[in-house]
Amino acid sequence: MKKSILIIFIIALSFVGKAQFAVNYYYDGNTVGLSTNPEKSNWLELRVNTVSYIFSDWSHSQRFIPQAYFCFKLISDSKASLYSGVGMGIPIPSGEVETVNVNIPFGLQLNPIIQLPRLYFTAEYTPMFDVLNELQTTNTLSFGFRYVFSKAD
Repeated sequence: MKKSILIIFIIALSFVGKAQFAVNYYYDGNTVGLSTNPEKSNWLELRVNTVSYIFSDWSHSQRFIPQAYFCFKLISDSKASLYSGVGMGIPIPSGEVETVNVNIPFGLQLNPIIQLPRLYFTAEYTPMFDVLNELQTTNTLSFGFRYVFSKAD
């Protein structure tokens, strides 16, 4: 079931991206991601953390939690944008699922380098609410970058 959902998400990601996608890196959780084009007004993003989150003090701080997001811009101009969204993270369990997170990212995306128009620096705060454990919250605060691969204009 989970593999089917992941495959459907990746296929949808490729259609929505129309050959435009971005790779992302966030410091907290050493999180890496792949997204449709974040230069658009909304985009999809798939992330996975490779280490525990810095401010996670609860027992469900696991690595390799796949997370899927729908993000949208709140305010935007050519060099900066504020964005938000909603996402879900479910660890790949070896047994019973003990954690399901609903994530609400709030971020800033900047493009300050004229010579690198597809490179964006990001700052993001994301509370992660564990809906199976009395809404225990992990707060992530992260800096990172996105690089957009796009077909020639």
